[in-house]
Amino acid sequence: MSIDLSPVQTDINYEKEGKQVTYLRIPHSRNSSAWGKVLIPIVVIQNSKGPTALLVGGSHGGEHEGPVSLLKLARELQPEHIHGRIIILPAMNLPAVEAGQRVSPIDGLDMNRSFPGKPDGSVTQIIAHYVHEAILPLCDAVLDIHAGGYSLDLYPYMSMHYLGDTQQMANTRAALYATQAPMGIIMEEFTGTGLLDYAVEAMGKVFLCAEIGGYGRLTKHTIALADVSIRNFLKHYKILEGEIVTCEDRDIHPMRMMEIPDAENYHHVMSAGIYEPCFDLGDEIKHGEVLGRVHFVQYPEQEPELVLAERAGVLIGTRGPGQVELGDCVALIARNMTKGT
Repeated sequence: MSIDLSPVQTDINYEKEGKQVTYLRIPHSRNSSAWGKVLIPIVVIQNSKGPTALLVGGSHGGEHEGPVSLLKLARELQPEHIHGRIIILPAMNLPAVEAGQRVSPIDGLDMNRSFPGKPDGSVTQIIAHYVHEAILPLCDAVLDIHAGGYSLDLYPYMSMHYLGDTQQMANTRAALYATQAPMGIIMEEFTGTGLLDYAVEAMGKVFLCAEIGGYGRLTKHTIALADVSIRNFLKHYKILEGEIVTCEDRDIHPMRMMEIPDAENYHHVMSAGIYEPCFDLGDEIKHGEVLGRVHFVQYPEQEPELVLAERAGVLIGTRGPGQVELGDCVALIARNMTKGT
């Protein structure tokens, strides 16, 4: 579908040398503003010929590392610092970021389930369509920065998907390793359609997703990880000069390569109640161990529901709030990379 059909207005010139800081303007007529617009911030920095990297934050509200790290980078970088082009969307789903919630308060949609979007759809779908049609074709590689939000707490990792194209897989894995996150994950996706990941991968490009921290908080440790990983990503493509900053340079354990091969690595509760975790993030888990228990405060004599590990490996994700509902994910286990993967 042609970008000419998009109602998004912007004064950005993606071919212009220099630094541009402006907005994507999406029509949003509402009771309080008949001719109102949603303004999505965008920064484009270009200097000479070279690769184009898209850096995305704020697909969901409550995931703060992406917006903060990208805002810092956008203020710091000048055209003379780079070779090529950087496009920064620090808050792609600005309404959700402002509301501090996962989905947009305008239309109730999850930005990262809305690609390729619709030019005649709701606000979230219009943003997704514009990014899909106007920005992604310009890019060589995309880094999308997430966190656990308010419902999950995550061991910091950088992830990619298993890909059918051998060269695309190799290129993506090289970029993944270059970020030097504490953990690198190659995974099978089980979260449904509409991901930005799929849109980028379908174009044959490199896509990486960072998952750094969670539970709606921002820490010195997680923002430092985001800062380093983003810059390493840009250095890998020679957009930013300088040597890759390794885990060893930061006095942390070398990057550990893991994988999530199937749906059984995700663990869900089958009852509502209060979840008591039995392990901390980063702990080694044996198959069949009790990951946690769901307690039922209304029924003092009822034994808690046990959540058993369906897979052995490392706990990289756990429930944030103690209160859980039927079907909530409470644990994610990754395993060591199998030989030849």
